Amino acid sequence: MKLTPVWLTLLVATFIALFDNLKLWSALNERIDLLSWSGFGYLVSIFLLIVTVTGLITLIFGQWRLLKPVLILVTVVSAILAYFTDQLGVVFDAEMLRNVVDNLKENNTQEAKDLLSGGLIIHLLIFAGIPVAFILWTKVQPQPLVKGLLTRSGVAVVLIALTVGSMLANFKFTTYFSRENRDLRLYVTPVFPLLSAHKLYAGMNQSAEQPFTSIDDATRQQTSDKKIVGIMVVGETARADHFSLNGYPRKTNPLLEQQADLINFRKTSSCGTSTAYSVPCMFSFLSRDDYSPDAAALQSNSLDVLKSTGIKVRWLENNSGCKGVCDRLGAENTYKVADEEMAYDEYLLTALEKELAQVDSDTLIVMHMLGSHGPTYYKRYPADQTRFKPYCAQNAPQDCDEESIINAYDNTIAYTDYILDGIIKRLNAKQDQFGSFMLYASDHGESLGEGGIYLHGLPYSLAPEAQTHVPMMFWSSAAYRDAGQLDIDQLRRKQDQPVSHDFLSHTLLGAFGVSSKVYQAELDLLNQSKEIRQALH
Repeated sequence: MKLTPVWLTLLVATFIALFDNLKLWSALNERIDLLSWSGFGYLVSIFLLIVTVTGLITLIFGQWRLLKPVLILVTVVSAILAYFTDQLGVVFDAEMLRNVVDNLKENNTQEAKDLLSGGLIIHLLIFAGIPVAFILWTKVQPQPLVKGLLTRSGVAVVLIALTVGSMLANFKFTTYFSRENRDLRLYVTPVFPLLSAHKLYAGMNQSAEQPFTSIDDATRQQTSDKKIVGIMVVGETARADHFSLNGYPRKTNPLLEQQADLINFRKTSSCGTSTAYSVPCMFSFLSRDDYSPDAAALQSNSLDVLKSTGIKVRWLENNSGCKGVCDRLGAENTYKVADEEMAYDEYLLTALEKELAQVDSDTLIVMHMLGSHGPTYYKRYPADQTRFKPYCAQNAPQDCDEESIINAYDNTIAYTDYILDGIIKRLNAKQDQFGSFMLYASDHGESLGEGGIYLHGLPYSLAPEAQTHVPMMFWSSAAYRDAGQLDIDQLRRKQDQPVSHDFLSHTLLGAFGVSSKVYQAELDLLNQSKEIRQALH
């Protein structure tokens, strides 16, 4: 079969518009009367928009011998995007793409492997394999250079004109419906991911041209001769409503519930819904309203400020990297605790024991957990830590029943309980040597199939509470409380007040008695002054 480059391009673009946007068409069918003039006109406009954007990519870049490779690339990428959007409810906005880029930079192949599943392979065989086979089988009719350029240009103009014309013909309804249903744009494949990629590139490019702002005014007021050791635990993908400490009926926190000195902040909001976004935010002095990863990368974070006062800062890694937070600590102060790409968090406990054995100054140790990282929850805990059965043991949670997904996820929360309790026990064993505290907060939550949504990473404005309501808690030794005159009963009264990741950096500074122009007492959870009591009430 022979086709001109334009016809082959239009057929492929039509296939992508029809079959890689099933979630979009389904949502439109639920929200609009497609048999009405306005509804059908809107459907045609969106269809033409997808065909036009997809077609223009190929018409511009798919020239001469590059036509088939470009068509195949666009087809395969669109099919992959469609699978995660349709089956898991994943949205490929700029922050989700930032996660992808970060994993590529850090060569995090294990996370990619965990996303492979039989469902994905079958989907690709159908929605990528069939059109790719058609592309390879079709013979492309050669065209003279000038004629080819004129033809492609003419078709591009016609596509744009048809798309714009269809929107103008139904302008009033199109503008109203689009404004009231802005979330639908998230499911337009590959248009929305392309816009997100451009937004991400523009932001990164702009930040690369900006100077770095160093915060160098920090001073420290030492209140005790005894050394202080703080543990900042960065949790992963833990949602607060699955912690029995927060009222969850299952005993997912049997060990932490026995810690009388544990302060549990039950109403904590995350900064974002993905690791690449939230982790830098947790250590930034920017509020969530002002924050962006690019902006945070251009100024000192709380670890930098603590280090500048002479506090030893260490980063122990058991996840996919510190996302730039630990870049200025030096290689000697940052290391991965296990050779495996994704190992059990018990490796963190082993590394912590080594760190505590050689404490010679005031120290902050950051421990980045693997925690409840999905979709392979069953790989996040050893067999002897399994509490809830049967559990989902697949890479595609949407292929498991609801009970087994929750069982697997709850096992990860119970294992986190074991790790945090282990940290406290190790600190208690050293209480005669130094005062200590542990501050834990998860970077974001997780959807477990509610409303057909799995994993995390939805735009914050659309994300369910499962992705934004995270656990956060604080524990301190008696020696630490005595040195700082910390009233644990007064601190406990803050447990039901709304807090967020915005409090973390200021609490870390306050925990070590560090003052700076960026420090805000009202955001220091340990500050027991009148100001913070007023801010929290």
